[in-house]
Amino acid sequence: MQQRIAKFNRILKIREDSRRNEQAILASERSEERAVMDHIKQLEGEKAQAIHDFSHSGTKTISATDLWFQRQFIDAINTDIHKGHDSLNEVRNRIIGTEARLVERHKDVRIMETYIDHLKEANFQEELNIEQNELDDVATMQFSRRGAY
Repeated sequence: MQQRIAKFNRILKIREDSRRNEQAILASERSEERAVMDHIKQLEGEKAQAIHDFSHSGTKTISATDLWFQRQFIDAINTDIHKGHDSLNEVRNRIIGTEARLVERHKDVRIMETYIDHLKEANFQEELNIEQNELDDVATMQFSRRGAY
């Protein structure tokens, strides 16, 4: 029984390692999500500044080419923001998948822990039964010696 418990403890350790790996992946993906969100916020700030500059350029004398370049700059920022949102959606989808795998790993660990606990309890009961049988044998021998006299 001890060998069986040890075997399942090794399996449990492997499953716990798998769960830890998924947790590390999830932490990495959440960090990536925060970085993408920060980048999007930075781009939105740049866009707001570019729009402000563009709208206030009417007070200055600016060539049509400069206005065109400012507008192209705003469009480029918009494109980057859209790419950032696409990237953010991709990261969030990966996070959803990782969370689902993490839940499964956690269930596997809990099932294995429960099974090992049952094995340990059964082993404990078996040892108690063996000990009780030994005590009964000793008591029977003591009783039979007294009865023989």
